[in-house]
Amino acid sequence: MKNRAEAKYIIKLYEAQWDKLHEESVKPFFAQLKREADEDQSGHDPLFSYYVFGTAEGLSAALNYKLDVGLDSRLKIGYFGVHGQKDKLQALNDINRVKLRNILIKTTNFDGLYFGACDFANQKTAEMLLNNISTCKWVAGFSKWTPWLEGTICDIMFFRLLLSGRFRRPSHTNTKWDIMMKPEEAAMNLYEVFPMSVDLKFSLFYRGTDGHIRSTREDWTDRIMAL
Repeated sequence: MKNRAEAKYIIKLYEAQWDKLHEESVKPFFAQLKREADEDQSGHDPLFSYYVFGTAEGLSAALNYKLDVGLDSRLKIGYFGVHGQKDKLQALNDINRVKLRNILIKTTNFDGLYFGACDFANQKTAEMLLNNISTCKWVAGFSKWTPWLEGTICDIMFFRLLLSGRFRRPSHTNTKWDIMMKPEEAAMNLYEVFPMSVDLKFSLFYRGTDGHIRSTREDWTDRIMAL
C-alpha cells in the first residue's frame, strides 16, 4: 500500500458508561481498528489512547492527562463515546455544549472532533465548536437518535476509511486501497461504503473555501440531486 508517513494521527477516545446494567464499550472495536491499521501498512501508524469520564470535571481532567509530549507533529482527533441530546452529552452528569466548548478551548489542540453520540452533532453544535476552537477543522457525528451497534459500526468505518483508505477489488485477483487525503473525503466515501450512514444522519462539518461551515451530508445530497 502507498506509504503516508507524513500523515500520522493520534486518536484519543473518551467514553462514558452507557448503561448501569451492562458493560458495552467502543474500546474493543478501536483495538481491532488499530490492529488492522498496523497490518495493512497504510503509513498512518495511528496511536490510540483511552479514558473514561462521567462528569464535566472528569472529562476536563482526562483531556489534560499526559498531554501528548513529543507528538506535536501528529494530527489529534478526539472521539467521544457517550449518550447525547441535541444540546448536551449525557454522562453521569450532563455536559451542555457551552460547557464542553469551554473545556475544549483550554485543552489539547484537536484537529477534529468525532461524537459517537445521538443527536449532538448538529449544525448548531458544529458552529459553536468550529467558530470558537481555532485549531479544530472538523466536527463529525449524528444529528438524530442512532442505534448503539449501528452507530459504532459507522464510527469504525469512518476511521477505517480515514486511516487505511477504501478497499476495492478491480479484478478477480487484484485488490487496492483508495487513499483518503482529507476527513471530508472519508466521510463522503462512507455514504457509499456504509449506506446506512445516510439513514443514521451522519455528517462531517467543516469550513469550506468560502469560509462558511458546510456538511458532507449537504454535499452528498447535492451530488445525488445532480445525477
